Parts: sequence; C-alpha cells; structure tokens
Amino acid sequence: MKRSRRARTIRPGHEPRLAPGVRGYTVWSHGELYVPLVIADHEGRGDVARYLDTLPTDRVVKFPTVVSVRLIDMLLRRGFAWATEMTPHGPCELLVRCP
Repeated sequence: MKRSRRARTIRPGHEPRLAPGVRGYTVWSHGELYVPLVIADHEGRGDVARYLDTLPTDRVVKFPTVVSVRLIDMLLRRGFAWATEMTPHGPCELLVRCP
C-alpha cells in the first residue's frame, strides 16, 4: 500500500531552516532542485552565500522568479544563467546551473 505525503501549509514567517541563518523552501522535481524562496535571517552576514556554495554541483539547480538584485548577482557569480521554463501558468524566468 502506497502512502501519500501530506503537503505542508506554507506560512509566511515560518519557513524551514535551510542552513544556519537561512530559511526558505526547496523542492526536488524530476531530479532537479528548485529553490523558490531564500530568506536571510540577517542580511549581509554571508549566510546565503555560504548556503549557495553547498548546493549540489552534480544536479540541475533552479531558482525561479528571482526578484532580489543581490541574490541575482550572487547566483550569476556562481555560474547560474537566465532561462525560461514553461509552466501550466505560462513562462517562468529562472536562474539555472547545470552540472
């Protein structure tokens, strides 16, 4: 008998901890890691940069709809590139790094 997993309710301000000083969400889909939300507990301390450096380099990693200029710059410095992905709701701009 196959168990179904219950989806967790997304509650702003209660995001899970991704790393020390970093909260947000990650989702694995078809072998690719999506990171739709990253929040620093304290901006400017380097916690998000350290988290980005721990992301897998042997898998595709995608950051959809990035609106923070600071995060865009950090991702571009780490080899991410702009791409567009079709979704059921239309095209989505994202930053992607492939192995």
